[in-house]
Amino acid sequence: MTSSDPTETVDHRARLIDALATTLTRQSYADTTIADLVAQAHVSKRTFYEQFSSKDECLVALCETLSQRTLGIIALGFDPQADWVEQLSHVTHAYLASLQAEPVLIRTLFIELLGIGPAGLSTRRQIQQRFADFLQMQVELSRAKEPGKRALSPEMAMAVVGGINELILHAIEQDQAHQLTKLAPTVIAFVQAVLMSLNPEPD
Repeated sequence: MTSSDPTETVDHRARLIDALATTLTRQSYADTTIADLVAQAHVSKRTFYEQFSSKDECLVALCETLSQRTLGIIALGFDPQADWVEQLSHVTHAYLASLQAEPVLIRTLFIELLGIGPAGLSTRRQIQQRFADFLQMQVELSRAKEPGKRALSPEMAMAVVGGINELILHAIEQDQAHQLTKLAPTVIAFVQAVLMSLNPEPD
């Protein structure tokens, strides 16, 4: 009998997402089956289909979970009262280190997700938008202290996020996902150049 307890429903969903994350550390997404996931999560196939319509939908949920966790790590370490250059360095290292800690899963987020078609592409764009919105928000906080600074446009924010993601994707393709923190100087210089361009022109 299916339980109506919402807590149990959420737990089943979380267990299946965790099961996919664990399974991907042992085998590729292409080789992973729903049978693998339900065995890892210790639930039935019926329970799986109560939570997800397909393996791809479970992958989307995993990538959403990873992105929210990473954004949370960044937000937690951000101090709007501190020097923005120091904050940029701190946030960049925190972001890259969080990705580097889970190289197999990050490959899934950056590569496998796009292989499932429109749903994967849509999810990827939503994730990028969250990070772009976060960057814009930080600029707005700094503008409160520096009224002359221009706003960061949505297009420029997305361009920054896209550029960083391309650097990460290149590292993954070069089998360097375990060395992502080495990208920090490049990422910092790139973002710093963009943020400096928002400063008012000298008289």
